[in-house]
Amino acid sequence: MSATTLRSASMPPMNAPNRTGAADRIQGASLMLLAAAITMLIWSGRYLSYVTPRSIPYLVVAVAALAVFAVAAWCGVFHCTMATLYRTLLVVIAPMLLMVLPLDAGSGTMGGTNRAIAISTTATSEPAGLNRAAKTITIADDDFGAWFDRIDHDPGRYAGYTVIVTGFVSIDSSMAPHQFGADRMLMTCCVLDMTGFGFAVQTNEAALPRENSWVTVRGTVARGRIGTADHGYDGIVLTATSITPSDTAPSGYFYRS
Repeated sequence: MSATTLRSASMPPMNAPNRTGAADRIQGASLMLLAAAITMLIWSGRYLSYVTPRSIPYLVVAVAALAVFAVAAWCGVFHCTMATLYRTLLVVIAPMLLMVLPLDAGSGTMGGTNRAIAISTTATSEPAGLNRAAKTITIADDDFGAWFDRIDHDPGRYAGYTVIVTGFVSIDSSMAPHQFGADRMLMTCCVLDMTGFGFAVQTNEAALPRENSWVTVRGTVARGRIGTADHGYDGIVLTATSITPSDTAPSGYFYRS
């Protein structure tokens, strides 16, 4: 028998299909489990703890893509070995744990991050709570974002109005010692960019409430200095006439639709 014949006998045909192994099955199953976890996240509404409702189409596309990749991996298209499988498992298990483990988002300044409240950027009518005769604006919890945007964009229209609003106390170095923020949480895209936003409140330093506590502020809308004379900027402030602790923390965060 010639050397050429021996080599031909020992080599498999070029078009021989790859045999799928246990590593391929595990990889396919893990990808399908991740797709199922995202599906449950959408169905339960818990996705709101991570992204805004605007992200739903992207999540659906991600589920479909993961399902396709899972089937392909199960069939051995993305052949892997036990030695390389750990990389896939590391990428899959970490987000799955975040989705499955319960979040304690109902306390503190977050106010329950599994509830999203849209701030319409095209609304023309004023939100509820306006009393023109008395020149007061009583801001409901779910109207916080809408009223903040409206007053911030047209301060002259509401100058001199008395505003009653509930928010958590935010104190930072950009404000003067006698100022604090009456804030709520705003999410632009995902939980990583969630930040506080709201009204700058002016009071006396002795009356400053505890940071991160929830308060109801009654104050007059005016243009003023936010920060000090040397380090600050001109903007809208609420000159407080009363600051009272709030018994309950409003739920939900805001996003611009």
